[in-house]
Amino acid sequence: MTKLAAKPFVSRASNTSDGMAALTRLPGVIITAFQQWKVIEIIVREYKPKKTHEQDKLHGKWCKEAAAQGDMTAEEYRGYTKLHFGVPILCRDSEEYQAAYERVVAPLPYEEKLQLMQLPFDFAVTRGMTTKQKAEFLDECWRHFTGLGFRLTDPNLKGINADEYREVA
Repeated sequence: MTKLAAKPFVSRASNTSDGMAALTRLPGVIITAFQQWKVIEIIVREYKPKKTHEQDKLHGKWCKEAAAQGDMTAEEYRGYTKLHFGVPILCRDSEEYQAAYERVVAPLPYEEKLQLMQLPFDFAVTRGMTTKQKAEFLDECWRHFTGLGFRLTDPNLKGINADEYREVA
């Protein structure tokens, strides 16, 4: 008998055929799960893809470009954008995230909040974003930095798909 790992079994399907194929594997997974865990939970939900690697690279590149033109380090700009643009998006979209943020981070002084967003603390913000949320986040970063007169790499040159980023006029 194969023992399941501590991680859950996840199967994604983008069409009926893939869904039915996943369903044929489910009985064996359920039997093994009951033997290991005694009680299980089965969830079927819409799949919302997480942010892309290209989106992450673009944000990092923009922070480095801002550092070369501004008065903060790339890490400080990264923390600033997470606090000012990422946190509001996640708080708007997740009551759980908002409650945790308000309980742990919100009471702190502004400078400490900024420090928490940066290494070595690196408070989770963009890490859990969907592609759509990260696109909105990048949109806000673009608006902010270009509004300050910074010149940033055009996202189209970095292979970002149109559905992953919307250029702001």
